[in-house]
Formats: sequence, structure tokens, C-alpha cells
Amino acid sequence: MQGNGKRSGRTAAGLSAIVGAALASFASGATAADFYAGKQITMLVGSGTGGGYDNYARLFQRHLAKHIPGSPNIIVQNVPAAGSLVAMNTLANSAPRDGLTIGAVQTHIGVEPLMGVTGPASNAKYDARQMNWLFSASKEVPVVVAWHTAPIKSFKDLTEREMLVGSSGVATSDGVYPRVMNALLDTKFKIIDGYKDNPQLLMATETGEIMGRGGWFVSSLMSTQASEVSQGKQRVIVQVALEKHPRFPDVPLVGDFVKDPERRDQLRFALSWLPMGRPYVAPPEVPADRVKLLRDGFAKAAKDPELLAEAAKMNLEISELTGEEVQDLIAKLYATPAAVVEKVRDIMVVK
Repeated sequence: MQGNGKRSGRTAAGLSAIVGAALASFASGATAADFYAGKQITMLVGSGTGGGYDNYARLFQRHLAKHIPGSPNIIVQNVPAAGSLVAMNTLANSAPRDGLTIGAVQTHIGVEPLMGVTGPASNAKYDARQMNWLFSASKEVPVVVAWHTAPIKSFKDLTEREMLVGSSGVATSDGVYPRVMNALLDTKFKIIDGYKDNPQLLMATETGEIMGRGGWFVSSLMSTQASEVSQGKQRVIVQVALEKHPRFPDVPLVGDFVKDPERRDQLRFALSWLPMGRPYVAPPEVPADRVKLLRDGFAKAAKDPELLAEAAKMNLEISELTGEEVQDLIAKLYATPAAVVEKVRDIMVVK
């Protein structure tokens, strides 16, 4: 009888534990699902208004909420400083870790602590591997674009004469990739930094103040200049990527002009984070269930017929990576051999 009592006690305790765990799991799920009801999500956009990053962010702002349980209000706050570094530092260090503040940041920001693209790596006050990567809206392909009045018509011209290009910051693709090409392909870009945003760069191009751009994302180019491209006013010279963009099958890749194996390895690494072209990210230590809700929300929004129809009207391409895929890409980038990283860092960093 005593033994049966012990077994009954153990059985009751086991059942109690199972029921308790199930209830806790249910409660956790309910809390996660209900958390965003009546709340507001702030999306920090690490770029100015009117450019590609801002256009993508506002597109998702208009459609994301209905794919998050509770349909929270979502507002956009532009923080166009230091190529998204200020926005990312804010997310990592001072934003609440509750899933109510997220960021739409520039492509390079995940490797900023590794590369120090905007200067000393200490400017990046975060570990990108500890951030919660949520999604990327497109796999970007930068291109060199010359205004039709500029005397640049081929890649050969870029190696034989100076091309004056503009950028909105030393860490933007318009600033970084001309430096990479100058170092690895002996081009003659002269970069003028300090333009505020895409509209200023367009005006400077059309007035002849600069000849064009040295790292213009195809998604941004086509969302703002599709007619000018079709009319030949914006001339696409070369694609600065590992794979060609389907819109420009006859425009060469920059890698076609690199013969030295060491330089080819360096170029490959310098282009390796472009697949996460329009990344969205949350602070570290956000509860995992809320991270999952945000990731699922972005993934569902990217397939929303209404979002896709609006994106088509805006000439915005959707070629997404999931949050898990972005997180994995970040880990792989940080596993790159140190010698390759050091060489590319020396090329990219403005000291």
C-alpha cells in the first residue's frame, strides 16, 4: 500500500508538471499573440526621406500591421545620420527591448563592427550577431550609372578617365563601391560626399555638378528613374554585384574585369552582404516569441497581394530573405578569413 501511494504521488506530480507546462506554454503564446494589441511600433529608418530605404520602409509600414497579431499602429521615424549607424546604435543600446522599436537600416550596417566602414570600428556600439534580424525586402545590385551627357559609356572609360560621382555618406553604396573599384579594378572615380539624400543627388546629376553615381541600387534606380533609364538618360555602365540583375542581362558584372585571384577574393567578400539589401532589425534580448511574430509578419506582408500591387506601381522589387536567413548570413560574414577582411577594410574605410 505504501509503495502504491508513492507511485500515485509521483504520477500526480508528473501530471501536475505536464499540465503546468502546457498552461505556461499556452499563457506565453497568448501573451505573445496579444502583446501588440493597442500598441505602437516605431520603425527607425536609417536614411533620409525620398530614397529607396525610406520608400521600402513606408511600403511595409502601410501593410505590415495587419500581419501582426493585434494589428499595432506603426510609425516611421527617419534617422538619416552616418549611413544608419546612429539608428543601429540606438536600437542596440537605448531602444526598449520589448519589440516595439525596430529599424530599417542600410545594407552594410550588419558588417559595420567588423569593417568599420564609416571610420573606426569603435563607432559601432553593437555586436551584429546579437541583434534580432527580422527580414530583408530585396537582394540588392548596385550599378554604376552615368548621366547621358557624361563622357562615360563603358567600363573601359572608367579606367581611362575620371568620373565625378556623388554620395550621401562615406558608408553608403555610392561611397563604398567606387572606392572598392578604384582599389581593385584601377578605376578613376572621384567621390563627392555630403549630399543629403537621393533627390539632392538627382538634382546634382541633372545639372552636371556630378556625372552620376557609383553604387546606385537597381531597386532605387528603377523606382525613381525608370523612364530615364528606358530613354537612355541614365546610362547603366556596370553591375557591382556577384550576380546580374535580371533587368540588365547585357550589362557586365564588375567581376568580369578582375583577373588576379587575390583581388577576386577581396571583391567577392566586399559584395557578399548585398543579398540582405533592405534589412529590418530589432534590438538584442527582445523576447523570442515577439521576434517570431515580427519575422512572421514581415514574411506574410511580403506575399500580401495588396503590398505587391503597390510595390509594382512604385517600381519596388520584392526579393526577400527571411529573418533566419539574414541571421545566418551575418554569422557567415563574421567567419570570413581575417586577412581578407583586413584588406577589404583598408579599402572601404575612410580614415
